[in-house]
Amino acid sequence: MFTGVDTGFVCEKLQSVICACFSFSTDLNVIFAIYKHNPVLMRTIVFVIYSFLFLCFIKPARAQQLDLNYFIDHALKNDPGIKQNINQQQFYDLQTRLINAQNKAPQVNFTSDYLFVPYFGGGRPFTISPNPPDGSFGYDPALTNGGLYATQLNVSYNLFNKGIINNLQEQNNNQAAINSNAKAQLEHDLRKAVTDQYILVYQFQQQEEYLTQVVNEVRNRKATVEALVKRGLLQQSDYLLLEIEQNGHENDLAQAHIAEVNAYLTLKNTAVITDTAMTRLAEPNISIAPNPQAYYYKQKFKLDSLALVAQQNVFNNKYKPQLSLAANTGILSSDITNIYHNIGMQAGLHLNIPLYDGKQKEINDAQVKISQQSIIYARDNFTVQQKNYLQSIKRQIDMFNTSIGLIRQLTEKQELLIRLDQEKLQNAQLSILEYVKSIQDYATAKQNLITARIQLYTLTNQYNYYNW
Repeated sequence: MFTGVDTGFVCEKLQSVICACFSFSTDLNVIFAIYKHNPVLMRTIVFVIYSFLFLCFIKPARAQQLDLNYFIDHALKNDPGIKQNINQQQFYDLQTRLINAQNKAPQVNFTSDYLFVPYFGGGRPFTISPNPPDGSFGYDPALTNGGLYATQLNVSYNLFNKGIINNLQEQNNNQAAINSNAKAQLEHDLRKAVTDQYILVYQFQQQEEYLTQVVNEVRNRKATVEALVKRGLLQQSDYLLLEIEQNGHENDLAQAHIAEVNAYLTLKNTAVITDTAMTRLAEPNISIAPNPQAYYYKQKFKLDSLALVAQQNVFNNKYKPQLSLAANTGILSSDITNIYHNIGMQAGLHLNIPLYDGKQKEINDAQVKISQQSIIYARDNFTVQQKNYLQSIKRQIDMFNTSIGLIRQLTEKQELLIRLDQEKLQNAQLSILEYVKSIQDYATAKQNLITARIQLYTLTNQYNYYNW
């Protein structure tokens, strides 16, 4: 209905005018001759030159358009959930080293112990000795040795535990794979959320655009109606009716702007963007994505199943025979008077073979089987749901594509009707009620077109979300 001034087109036309004026010569004498014989033409040429420079070098400020990828990139870069997931992945990398340190490396520590065991009586106030006097009172020296003085360096090392380490590493690697897979899900969910919100903001901006066109159209017709009222061809109530129609669309425009502000704020928050500037959005570039080679949900259920197996293997580690080596060196004495003779070392092996624990292993195996079956049920159910979702959404997309074509045809006819009504109104051949009806029908058609396009974008985004 309305077209703005094309700056590039104007610059091109002005440039052609200037070239036409000066193409015959670049000599300054010719220019001065023009000024001498035709000062009006010269002033016109100067004005054209200044206008050309103003339009070409002092371009009017235009709102920068942002596209969908701008917001998605910001969201993926700044989302706290994704950052936490990346940190968690580093945790699993460190856990790999921790498992090796706990089970492969020798464990070395320093200990120091002192045990005070006095004996009372026997002709002395108290005695500290592994051989107390007869008749003294105190703990049995056969149990306490009269005290303990120990300072030792201890070393322990697990032997033949490769199977135990492998089970622990397998469990940790599986958890890392689940975390990495969860990151892909977080990114996928975030893309959908940002896209949905972007589409919503774009919808309100499109509503504002067509409502602005409608308001301007009605406002421009008011001058014509006012002139016809003064000439007695229309009544004052006709002008008032047109003004009421304008006010109604202005109110719709204000409501659409309020909705856009709120939706834009949500979009910025979802994308974790700090500035609050409202920028024009480009049309969403959304199309149906091709089918993936392997669906994400299958990998998710597979990892969940492997996690149960890894958990079961770690649980069964305690049923493996465990052999460990222990050694120490230092001071170990019960008599402080002879402590310098009690410096030495010792070494030994410890073997642990589990025999019976109340059939805990069998119970745990049964629990794992139940959990595995539940995963299979969930996977099969999701497979059916996904297939139904995709078929339903695809049918809706096809219907909206057909509907959009019909609505576009209707909108074009409404625009043509308004242009015809403008001419009739100019000649007082059309009532205001008929003109207002045409405006309302056009506004309804534009609203239906925007709604259908937004629904198509939303359904396409939803289809791509499930077809992943």
